[in-house]
Amino acid sequence: MTFKMSYTPQTIKIFNLRSDTNEFIGAGDAYIPPHTGLPANCTNIAPPDIPASHIAVFDAETQTWSLHEDHRGEMVYDTTTGNQVYISEPGPLPENVTSVSPGGEYQKWDGKAWVKDEAAETAARLREAEGTKSRLLQMASGKIAPLQDAVDLGLATDEEKSQLAEWKKYRVLVNRVDTSTAPKIDWPKKPEQPRTL
Repeated sequence: MTFKMSYTPQTIKIFNLRSDTNEFIGAGDAYIPPHTGLPANCTNIAPPDIPASHIAVFDAETQTWSLHEDHRGEMVYDTTTGNQVYISEPGPLPENVTSVSPGGEYQKWDGKAWVKDEAAETAARLREAEGTKSRLLQMASGKIAPLQDAVDLGLATDEEKSQLAEWKKYRVLVNRVDTSTAPKIDWPKKPEQPRTL
């Protein structure tokens, strides 16, 4: 029933509303002085029973309540990326989410469940192997350069010449590694560092 002002003070049951969404947030009693209206953000019209994952929203113009889905605070996952999605607004869940969490890395949504994405895992392992190969080649080239300078200038010791040959051989072997077999790669062993006194 709609609130009516009175010539006498009254204490009535009110239903408080959130100011930005007009959703029901709780009930209480309010003292209403004579010749005044209801406090802000409330109504004296009781909300309907509210089922789980729903909120009651009050329409001040029509003076009626309506029920809306509300999934705020629920943990859901994007079915495209597998990333957790934060639900911050009332309303139905987006179509591209599920409450089922992916069971690990390299998962894809098949419409009903998360399944292992072999192609994504293979691609990731290949990228990882290519990165390792690139780093090892770079490291070998860094070791070879000063040794090669010593040989080119005729300043290399027998130990440096031996190290140069080992590092060049290592670089060739790393370069020949077939990264498409990742993660089952038997990387060549690095040459041992010369002992320093």
